[in-house]
Amino acid sequence: MKPKKEKIVMKNALARAQHQLKLTEKRIVSIALTKINSKASKLEYKNKQPRTIKISAREYQKTAGLKNRRDAYRDMITTAETLMKKQLTIKSNTMTGTKKTVINWVAAVEYETGRGEVKITFTDKIMPYLCAIENRFTEYALTEATGIKSIYTWRLMEFLTSWSTEKTGQRTISIDKFNEMMETPTSYKTGDITKKIIDPAITELEKRDWTISYEKEKTGRKISHLTFLWRKP
Repeated sequence: MKPKKEKIVMKNALARAQHQLKLTEKRIVSIALTKINSKASKLEYKNKQPRTIKISAREYQKTAGLKNRRDAYRDMITTAETLMKKQLTIKSNTMTGTKKTVINWVAAVEYETGRGEVKITFTDKIMPYLCAIENRFTEYALTEATGIKSIYTWRLMEFLTSWSTEKTGQRTISIDKFNEMMETPTSYKTGDITKKIIDPAITELEKRDWTISYEKEKTGRKISHLTFLWRKP
């Protein structure tokens, strides 16, 4: 019998939000997400309070692709406290304009030197994006992100996955929206975006048997949109 794949499941709105996470933080959060029952009701999580998730150094080591478990634990405890300061920003269109929701990722972190594990507690506000999910969700196996070296690679993979439930997909997105989701440094010009974000991310994903291409579209003389075409392994 094949081992059960650890799945990351979240609502599309969360997958396409601004996460404000560095790569080490993304690994810890993603491991924790595999332990959330996306089919459970919000009430179940509120009453039983299983929002506190334990992550072991072994799990982090495997996801990060590290050889040394000590290095994994060092990364975990260094990262754990920084998670307390991280927020995600979700934007949605309403009848009167744009609604902006800012949420803290975690309410608490806990670790004890020498135990080789970290506990994080997700906030109440984030749980509606992680449970009672029936449609409009993003799902992928944690193994798809094992050993990823760049947060931009991980986020591009997540975005493309959120736009298609099939192995193939096509999506046109404004460059402003793309930069918002990727949290591109404001100092980057279009050339920087392609050279420092898109092209390296595609190169890393193609080593994982993805096939990705993209085209730049202009409005007047300015590049305004990007069209991605992809095939997942």
